[in-house]
Amino acid sequence: MADAPVVLTRTTTVLGKRKASPLVLHLASSSSYAPTDSEIESDDPRDAHVPPTAAPSRAASKPLIIVNGALVKDTKRRYQCSSEGCEKAYTKPSRLEEHERSHTGERPFVCSTCDKSYLRETHLQAHTRSHLPETDRPFACEEPGCEKRFWTTQHLRVHGDVHKGTKPFKCSEVGCEAAFAKHHQLRSHVCATHAPPGTKSYICSHTGCTKSFPTNSKLRAHLKVHDDKRYTCVHPSCIPSSASSSTNPPTPTYYPTWTSLQHHIRTSHPPTCPHDSCNGRTFSTHSGLKGHLKIHEQREAEMVLDDEVEEEGEDDEERPKKKRRRGGELGRDWRCEVEGCGKDFKSKQALTTHTNVTHLGRRDHCCPHTSCDATFGYKHLLQRHLAKKHAASPSQSSSDGDDEDREDEQGMMDIDTITGKSYLTHHSLAKSNTLQCPFPHLPEAFSYSLGDTGIGGNCEYVFTRGYDLRRHLRGSHGVELEKDVVDDWVAGEKSRKRKGL
Repeated sequence: MADAPVVLTRTTTVLGKRKASPLVLHLASSSSYAPTDSEIESDDPRDAHVPPTAAPSRAASKPLIIVNGALVKDTKRRYQCSSEGCEKAYTKPSRLEEHERSHTGERPFVCSTCDKSYLRETHLQAHTRSHLPETDRPFACEEPGCEKRFWTTQHLRVHGDVHKGTKPFKCSEVGCEAAFAKHHQLRSHVCATHAPPGTKSYICSHTGCTKSFPTNSKLRAHLKVHDDKRYTCVHPSCIPSSASSSTNPPTPTYYPTWTSLQHHIRTSHPPTCPHDSCNGRTFSTHSGLKGHLKIHEQREAEMVLDDEVEEEGEDDEERPKKKRRRGGELGRDWRCEVEGCGKDFKSKQALTTHTNVTHLGRRDHCCPHTSCDATFGYKHLLQRHLAKKHAASPSQSSSDGDDEDREDEQGMMDIDTITGKSYLTHHSLAKSNTLQCPFPHLPEAFSYSLGDTGIGGNCEYVFTRGYDLRRHLRGSHGVELEKDVVDDWVAGEKSRKRKGL
């Protein structure tokens, strides 16, 4: 009688699913059995229950495959996500591509009606049905008097439980036997009965957190706050060195919130100027650093222009040097359009301020003292006025400490220098561009009238510009003069002084 093969069936579990695989045993007529080398070296624990006299041979063995650099046996899900911390795997590349969009945030499928976007095309198709009328739904409820219709049999089956009175969602609180047909009813019950007043449907389960949210998406966004490793600083000084010992691997510094990370960056890594001439000057904002770097760019451009002028062989001795303006000459794209002015500025704000003060006569900065009606167009002029006209008396300043006295003296000295009181000691009248205030012997070209603040005696004020003289005469002597008249007189006096007249 011929030997008939005996078929054994064993069950294995593959990714949560039970699967049967046949084992074929061939019974030979001889009682002797000689196992093969592969059978002797087999270390599969599933073969341990097979008697050594009848070791099976697999009908078909699955090869090992490599998934992300690791050998994986007996699996169909060979397409695994490569994102750190994600262990999901799929049987098709298309499924993996759909999953990877959840990490990148890409939502290529957009509804043409309401512009909502989705990760998968099937999600878009399910959403598109929401714009169709209810009569297009194929599955209708068969209960008498119920006219509801549904897109899927699953939704119809869930709806049928409402008519049957099934309440699968039971309250988990001790001593509460409430049950509900839908999950949102159970959430509402928990918030109204077993939670403080005002609690919303989705409650944070983190220890010590009492926040709740109206939607599940907002709750998921909130749960990220409790992740202590949510943010990390990528500054080179904060990234741990890989040369650390293997026993103590480097660990980066983590921050739970975006605000705490930004505070760390502002305090530990403030925006710093990279130029050596600034000696590591820092700024509170990146916009401040950006504006500062423009100054370096303009200076470098002006140096290039100066070098080109020198190469052209211009004689600096024959042509007088033009006084360099503060901030340089480049970038002055905002020019005053008032006829006869011609001033240019580096920003629209500076031009607007110039127009308001110079041409419109606005004086927005007023002296805070009730007895003083002085107004100024610029804040620094008000500060100068306060330091000069309303400075503290000597008796008050002498009551302060020695350090404060020295600071006040230095401050008064600087103010005197600004206002011209100390010009007589710092500037020599022998210089060709230095003139002394002509008050009270004003020239005949000045048509004026003395105000209440006019004082007698010769004035020791020394100046080099007509602008300074005009402001000095108005503020100290109450004499108001036209700009052109003063400038012509100053230019004539300087010319006569240079000629030695």
